Amino acid sequence: MSNSTQFSVGVLFVVGIVLVDGYLIVETDAEPSNMVWIEAGSFTMGSDRGMPDEYPAHPVDVSGFWIDKFEVSNQDFQSFVSETGYVTFSETIEDSLVFKSPEDNHNMRLGPLDWWNLVERADWRHPQGPDDNIEGKLEHPVVHVTYDDALAYCNWVGKILPTEAQFEFAARGGKEGEVYTWGNEPLHHSHSVTNNWQGEFPLDNEVSDGYATTAPTGEFPANGYGLHDITGNVWEWVSDWYHPNYYASSPSKNPIGVSMSDSLDPLEPGLAKRSIRGGSFLCSDNYCAGFRVSARMPADPGTATNHTGFRCARRSNMMEKFSRRSI
Repeated sequence: MSNSTQFSVGVLFVVGIVLVDGYLIVETDAEPSNMVWIEAGSFTMGSDRGMPDEYPAHPVDVSGFWIDKFEVSNQDFQSFVSETGYVTFSETIEDSLVFKSPEDNHNMRLGPLDWWNLVERADWRHPQGPDDNIEGKLEHPVVHVTYDDALAYCNWVGKILPTEAQFEFAARGGKEGEVYTWGNEPLHHSHSVTNNWQGEFPLDNEVSDGYATTAPTGEFPANGYGLHDITGNVWEWVSDWYHPNYYASSPSKNPIGVSMSDSLDPLEPGLAKRSIRGGSFLCSDNYCAGFRVSARMPADPGTATNHTGFRCARRSNMMEKFSRRSI
């Protein structure tokens, strides 16, 4: 991993002065609130010890970018809706997918259809269904958002969704080749370091971290770059179209995923899917272990669930042009 200097957020103005064709150019750029600057660098993306779609581990160069320090919260999304009148897809069709632990039955093999329920009037305001609400949960990550819902919010704040490469580079927090944001040790077995499923998924959730579903953003320790919940809490939309074998031929600099027409989920080959990253409160050691930094998963961009949210990114402008050198 190349040395990286992370610039925390603040309402600071940076003045860049450069000489271009004999003219003195002065530009200003405000550091965005609650974002972290990730300096350009190189890292090993993927894993040779993880799931098949994380293979092969390969070197990637990433240009510098900003990324949200926290997942987008209910309060953030509420501000967006209040100002724009935006209506999410789940609100439009009046249902969404909600996890419910299935009845214990050792005579059958359980699969996703046994724990995902299409719940009428479940949406971002009612995460578990019509009898639930977000009162007292404004700092929890917004859920029941499709890819387009997430993108609409990011557009509203003048940002974008991160790529898979940007997300993993940021999630690693400067720890090259390690399994978790905090290192290689399974600290989640003994410490509350991320919001994941404790116990045997999907039947036994011990809730030893204090949260059966989402936790407030920032409740768990930040990684080495100051990012909270970059693994665990909720899966997060990224901009790439998904392909399980993309890493075998992906470019080494700023990869952005395959085209929509080339997207492939072997379990649903006729449906183009986006990637999601970071894992959620439903990820356990015995199931997906999605809170590993290399973990990735395909998701239907038009489907919303109660364990998927997002955070935004932003390319630099003046700072990128002039390599963040300022006087």
